[in-house]
Amino acid sequence: MALTESKIKDLQDKKFDKLFDKHTDEWTEITEHAFCAARDHICEGKTPRQDDVLKMLMPMLEPNEKLRKHQEEHRARYKHYREAFAEYLIDVFYRNHKEGRENGE
Repeated sequence: MALTESKIKDLQDKKFDKLFDKHTDEWTEITEHAFCAARDHICEGKTPRQDDVLKMLMPMLEPNEKLRKHQEEHRARYKHYREAFAEYLIDVFYRNHKEGRENGE
């Protein structure tokens, strides 16, 4: 998984950052479910790598109506946008997860 600056700019051009900001709690919850599923079913209880979380998150995002509607409205229906958005969600989750551990949470 590689969330590059180019992918971030593509997401921003299609307003995926606004979609995230509007529904942060929902995206965080979905990503946490994917994280836990990867940890429990792929990584034998160890902290999963981001690519392992991506494997679990992608099928969770496919039927999401908010994401599908956003893709339609912003002419971003290609799969690579959904995958880049998933990478973005994971990147945010891991940054927040790491900050939480550093702050003793």
